[in-house]
Amino acid sequence: MRKAVLAAVAVVVAAVVALGAWAAFGAEGDQEQTARETCDGRSTELSVERDDEGTEVSFELQSTAPGETWQVVLQQGDTVLLDGQRQTDEDAELDVDAVAQESGSDEFTATATPADGGAACTTSVTR
Repeated sequence: MRKAVLAAVAVVVAAVVALGAWAAFGAEGDQEQTARETCDGRSTELSVERDDEGTEVSFELQSTAPGETWQVVLQQGDTVLLDGQRQTDEDAELDVDAVAQESGSDEFTATATPADGGAACTTSVTR
């Protein structure tokens, strides 16, 4: 009987320790916010993910043709994280990543403008 009580107490203690560890570390683990938009038959996705190594901003554009050139700007508030031209790959996709400032704004915006003219695609997200 005594062994059964000790075993039950050990199981309860292990469960409490595991729950405490999850509450302390798991609840504040990776945090990701994502926004999706469409424009002119194209789709965009802007994600901001905070983890142990910092905050990463990722932007994806699914366009209509491979080899298109786009002017891409990623911003954190008024701070430009990335500004440059990129081409869609063989799957008509364009992917860019940037590292955000931990102490910077919680507002992120991605703007992709076709180099040959046309409407800009803009996506925003708040972390």
